[in-house]
Amino acid sequence: MNELKGKVILITGSSTGIGRAAALRFASEGSRVIITYLRDDKAAWETAEQCQREGASGSMVLRLDVTDDVSIRKAVADTVGEMGGIDVLVNNAGVVERKRVEEQSFEDIERQLRVNLEGAIKMTQACLPHLRSMVINVASVTALRGYPTLGVYAASKGGLISFTRTLAEEIEPMKAYNVFPRTTATQMTNFHGDPPEKVAETILLLARGDYLAPNGGDVKVGEPPAVRGRATVQAEVAR
Repeated sequence: MNELKGKVILITGSSTGIGRAAALRFASEGSRVIITYLRDDKAAWETAEQCQREGASGSMVLRLDVTDDVSIRKAVADTVGEMGGIDVLVNNAGVVERKRVEEQSFEDIERQLRVNLEGAIKMTQACLPHLRSMVINVASVTALRGYPTLGVYAASKGGLISFTRTLAEEIEPMKAYNVFPRTTATQMTNFHGDPPEKVAETILLLARGDYLAPNGGDVKVGEPPAVRGRATVQAEVAR
């Protein structure tokens, strides 16, 4: 039995990179996929078309700026109006400025915190009245230890991790999880690192319930299913 067939999956930042890979992976399960983009509408429509070829039972393309309250509310309302609700929200949209803290402008700092943390929180809040199953937040291993030039980015992801912990307590029996990619080959990393499909597979298996991570817990990309992800992440911190 395919538990994701017909489920509504809303993925932020899904015209390219990890988000696109996740959209295609959910499409192959027969899900209804909501693709969101900020600037590249051509890539978003190409992703939607590929989702249909992969077997999606429906798809939508929406412009979404997670730093704009009106845009957030409109995207959620349009999704619910068309699909009737949201089963899984994947907060994937993110930005990074690779600079030492002293080199970051106030605008650099604000943008990373607004997109990576505030945007994910607001998206979640807007979706909650219509959510049926789960929130998956794309965190980062940079939040677990020091990475020079990634201090602000790491802080935004650290805040997201903490948010997930509390969210899980508030929305139970619905679920909330963090996914921890390593360096992934996207535009953000100049296409260096793991293939985004590897992250997408972890997101899909988590949505399908193949991991035994506790509610509010963590799964590192590449962990085999049926392991308790939080213990692994805690061991990583200890090292």
